[in-house]
Amino acid sequence: MDANETCDCRKPEQEERPAAGQPMKLVAICREVDRDTGRIAVYPLNVKIDGNVITQLQFRAKLNPELRYFTLTSGRWERYSDAITGILKRRTVSRADVDRIGGIVEL
Repeated sequence: MDANETCDCRKPEQEERPAAGQPMKLVAICREVDRDTGRIAVYPLNVKIDGNVITQLQFRAKLNPELRYFTLTSGRWERYSDAITGILKRRTVSRADVDRIGGIVEL
């Protein structure tokens, strides 16, 4: 790239932006493995995310190894929920798998 040249590797429409007038929010996602059947459910939690909720989810995940919690922006979840759900529904999901998704953090 030359000194006066602008980067066109990322198109503006690819960037996550909140809808006009709406601030970006955090969404918490739960990955739950049923102890009896081994079935995996992935679903968003209907709760406003703040420091207390994050602490409670981290504590709950430590006590219940079948539960894992993740956070990401609402815009990213709305846009990529099917892909993220597909990855999190795999039998095993490592930290590297989560890192490859991008824009998502395990609590």
